[in-house]
Amino acid sequence: MPWMAKNIRILAYYNRKLLKKAPMTLEEALHTHDMEEIMNSMTAYVYSRIKTIGVKDLGGKTPYDFVGEVLLKVLEGDRDWSKAKCPFKEFLFGCLKSHLDNFFKSYRQVYNDELPEIQVAEVIGDGSESKNAVIEMFKKDGADTDEIDVFECWIDGIRKPAEIADLCGIKINDVYNITKRLERRRLKILPQITRIL
Repeated sequence: MPWMAKNIRILAYYNRKLLKKAPMTLEEALHTHDMEEIMNSMTAYVYSRIKTIGVKDLGGKTPYDFVGEVLLKVLEGDRDWSKAKCPFKEFLFGCLKSHLDNFFKSYRQVYNDELPEIQVAEVIGDGSESKNAVIEMFKKDGADTDEIDVFECWIDGIRKPAEIADLCGIKINDVYNITKRLERRRLKILPQITRIL
C-alpha cells in the first residue's frame, strides 16, 4: 500500500519538525549553556547598573547576591522558563533587569522620597493643644492608632517614609497608604479645624 507508506513518511516529517521546535527544559538549558560565563556577564551588568544609578548602599547586598537571587527564582520556578519565548541567556538577563528595577524602585521610595507637608500644619501651628484637638477629630472620623502615629510624625516635620516606618514600627508601603487615608480624612475635617482653631 504505497499511500500508507507516503502517509507514514509525512507523519515522520512533521514529528521531526515538532521535536525540533519543542522548547528546552530548564535542566537542558542549564547544561547547554556556559553558566559561569553567563553569571560573570550578569554580575558585570549589575555593577554597571549600580554605577549608572549611583547607589551607594545596597542594604548589605553585593552584585553577586542579585545574580544569585535571580537564579534561585528561576530554579524554584518563580520565574518560569517554560513560558519564555526567547533564548535562555536573554531570559536570564530579562529576569535580572526586572529584579534590579524592583530593587531600585523600592530604594528610591525608602531613601529619597519625602511626603508632602500636611496642610493642617499651618493651621494648627506649634501649639500642642491645637495638635491634640486635630488628633481627636481624626479619631472621631475613625482614624486608627497607626494613622495617629503617622500623623504625629508628619505634623512634627518627619516626612521620610523610612523614618516614619521605623518610628511607628510599620512597613514603608503602609506609610504611603496611611498618608492617603489621612489626606482624605483631612479634607473631611478641615472645615471643623478652621472653625475651632
